[in-house]
Amino acid sequence: MARIVVTGSAGLIGGLVFDALRSRGDEVFGIDRPHDERISRRRNVDDEGAFSRLDHACDLAQISVADLTECFAGADAVIHLAADADPSNITLSMLSTNINSTENVLSAALSAGVSRVILASSGLAQVTLERYLGTRFEMIGTSHGVGVDSPYGLSKIIGEQLGRAFVEQHEIEVVSVRIGTVIPDDDEHPRRGGRLMATAFLAEDVRRFFLAALDADLSEVGGHLLTAAQSASPTRFIDLEPGVSVLGWSPISWPYPIAHEE
Repeated sequence: MARIVVTGSAGLIGGLVFDALRSRGDEVFGIDRPHDERISRRRNVDDEGAFSRLDHACDLAQISVADLTECFAGADAVIHLAADADPSNITLSMLSTNINSTENVLSAALSAGVSRVILASSGLAQVTLERYLGTRFEMIGTSHGVGVDSPYGLSKIIGEQLGRAFVEQHEIEVVSVRIGTVIPDDDEHPRRGGRLMATAFLAEDVRRFFLAALDADLSEVGGHLLTAAQSASPTRFIDLEPGVSVLGWSPISWPYPIAHEE
């Protein structure tokens, strides 16, 4: 049994990951903002189980590294999902919230002797590349670089670079994952189609990916991995390598009917 800390545990993705870990017998410690703040921000408000996943309430961008280190004590890994995830937020607070929280998490993990941190990045780190490369015939991979149109995407790129720097400078492993689109109702992806379907990250694949990211051997990549994670949508244009090979995971078969072109 491992002890895993999940930040953003009261959120949608946090709930999927938290519950999957607990179901397999891990000890899970959840960190998120106080519930009244979550409700006021209209964040995952219909999730009746959110309160049960909150063991420590704080603002990760403001908490001291020393206090956060205490929360991480004895943890084998940290999954950092907490963020201001509103791409329409164009204020500098977006940058400070996401970048400061990621730096604090990495610093506290290092101080607490945590061996692996998984950082949630976003497909919006490459969103402007989609208009040029995003077709079913040419996948967008990590080798294509980055392209952002919002402070949110920029904050995620900086978070990825912080993760890489910590691996290069310290004894710690980091997986940075550009996650696809996760919504409460998986069925909404094929109903609405378009980019929502193309970037779909179904609940079962969320569980499969993060469990694999915790358990895989990262020695062949020097302790650092940057990858994307999505489901096997027939319209997907994001390459899931190197994560599929390194982590030994694969998305489930697409569970919805596929329309055939005439």
